[in-house]
Amino acid sequence: MKQILPTRRLPAVVHLNRGPGLRAARGSEHPLIGLAAGNQPVRLTPEDGHLLLVAPAGMGTSTVLRTLGAQHLAAGGHLDVLDVHLVQQAWARGLERVSYLDTAEAIAAHLRGLAHQTRRRAEAGRPGPRRLVLVEGCGTTDALLLPLDARPNGTSLDALTAVLAHGRLAGMQVVMACQAIPPALAHVAADLFTTRLLIAPDEDTWQRAGGPADTRPALGNIRPGLWHHCTAAGARQVRAARLDEDAAAAWAASPAPSCSGHLPAARTTKESDR
Repeated sequence: MKQILPTRRLPAVVHLNRGPGLRAARGSEHPLIGLAAGNQPVRLTPEDGHLLLVAPAGMGTSTVLRTLGAQHLAAGGHLDVLDVHLVQQAWARGLERVSYLDTAEAIAAHLRGLAHQTRRRAEAGRPGPRRLVLVEGCGTTDALLLPLDARPNGTSLDALTAVLAHGRLAGMQVVMACQAIPPALAHVAADLFTTRLLIAPDEDTWQRAGGPADTRPALGNIRPGLWHHCTAAGARQVRAARLDEDAAAAWAASPAPSCSGHLPAARTTKESDR
């Protein structure tokens, strides 16, 4: 793992709708996670795979989900929000191309549908419209463990695991927030989530997320929005971009430029493509 960059070289705050954060976000159609040292953009691209956020409560996981979701919608994608408490991503309710699932039963049914779709698309080698699935951490990860299906291994987490396994080939990415890695995913977290954002990870979490024990960061520097961004290439500190509730819906409705500077083509989001 690469050495983690010191905090003092990071920007103090990154606003998605002004300053360096806005310039970085408008420089690509891929959602901006935040800025590393020297205002270096850190994005979530399809090649980065699924993203797992693990942090104590109050550290900004919902903010990361909100900024990524708004940017994904602006780029023309479809957004699935799994949020049993109805408050963490309220900005997205009622927006076009958003599926908002707020009960354990609805989440289970939706994930089974996505699991079937990802398998079919992966087998056919034909990815569909880009989808981003946001899994809120507060209560929703607990709902994923409820056995709402009478079949063996019939929890929502089983369906989510299928989406994680096949999603990359099907044009789907999952961003999942939690305070601790669910036990059912502990042994495969680093394989299924090839990008991880961590705050104050204990030794088990750090190793399950793919970090060797001798590179685990000290726990003394814990601040909301200050993440350890971990991939196969190494680990670095990132200041997450911020976007408040009022600005998120407006951002989602504004078309984002592609790398060439042209607006992305509109994507269909028929129910048959869910």
